[in-house]
Amino acid sequence: MNRPMIRVASFIVVFVLVIVLPWWVSAVVLMALTIYFPFYLEILFFGFLFDTLYSAHYTFPFTALTFTVVFLITVMFIRSRIRV
Repeated sequence: MNRPMIRVASFIVVFVLVIVLPWWVSAVVLMALTIYFPFYLEILFFGFLFDTLYSAHYTFPFTALTFTVVFLITVMFIRSRIRV
């Protein structure tokens, strides 16, 4: 399989995982995929989905989305420093 097909298949599998399994299982899988794929922007969609499905009514409702943005930027920064 080529890389885009693996990415689409992983998106579908993780989408099912987010809906069916507990949030922490999906979060671990998403972190692994973010490290595996370069520039895995799909994690932003899943961060928004986490906020929609699992967040209670907090003062700041986008905690998972904020965490995913920070995690994605951190992984991109570390990856750019490692592959110099």
